[in-house]
Amino acid sequence: MIGRRINALARLQRLRPRRGLRTSRITLGQVTLETIRTAESAHRPLSDGVILYLHGGGFFLGGFDTHSHVVVALARQTRLPVVHVEYRQHPDVTVDESVADCLRAYRWLLDQGADPANTVVAGDSAGGFLSFATVLAAQAQGIGTPAGVIGVSPLLELDGERRSGHANFAEDRMGIGLALPMIVECVGPKNSDAYALSPVNGVLTDFPPSLIIAAESEALRCDAERMHEVLTEAGRSSTLKLWPGQLHAFPAFLPFLPESREARDCMVEFIQGCLGTSKRSAPGTADTVTGSGSAKSPSA
Repeated sequence: MIGRRINALARLQRLRPRRGLRTSRITLGQVTLETIRTAESAHRPLSDGVILYLHGGGFFLGGFDTHSHVVVALARQTRLPVVHVEYRQHPDVTVDESVADCLRAYRWLLDQGADPANTVVAGDSAGGFLSFATVLAAQAQGIGTPAGVIGVSPLLELDGERRSGHANFAEDRMGIGLALPMIVECVGPKNSDAYALSPVNGVLTDFPPSLIIAAESEALRCDAERMHEVLTEAGRSSTLKLWPGQLHAFPAFLPFLPESREARDCMVEFIQGCLGTSKRSAPGTADTVTGSGSAKSPSA
């Protein structure tokens, strides 16, 4: 109920026209996709490049309107079409069914002519979980692997055992660490293992290059660092950036902050790198990068 009220309030943004953008929607069963294009990308085929964006919201709120700022910003800065997915959420479904919805959206993109090598999957918070989980599900089913994956403050470990022992667990200013066990209890899969569904425990030997962004003091820093660690151990290309003084999923929830713009610039640079001439980083390269603005490496 609360999630639907927040979504309804966010819908008021539609009263202000988004200039220079073309949007279209398609419904696949119970999943709705919105494609946002700028004038520059209006007639470009999806095979030239596309971003699949999966919004956050704890698996029970969020949608096109709550995340329109970050999606529109990515469309403008990259000059690529962005396909935003409204997947089913709690209380209608559990997390594994949300993953299935996002995988369906990814399949649809490929059916429309998108080239996996020119596709980047991105998401924040719960959408970060879905981004990593969708790519793992696609690989498990033999579907083309995208060029890259972005997770902003991603939830990546449903059981939360490591997270509960992290220094940030009780210090998160939004209370994410304390709230997550209750959220996972509500939205978690009823007939499958939370450990197996957690992306951090997935088969990562062929995982594409990833960019992981988190706030330095948030509880999900633990998930970000752990995923970066296991990707590095698997010989995959992973970049982890931490921002001091910020909140969970700040680029999506606080899009007008200078730090949010810096984080989006990092995302754009990563996307452009994935879709450039060298679409894959060499196995074994894993960088923890200090950002040009306020980002810090985990050791800072």
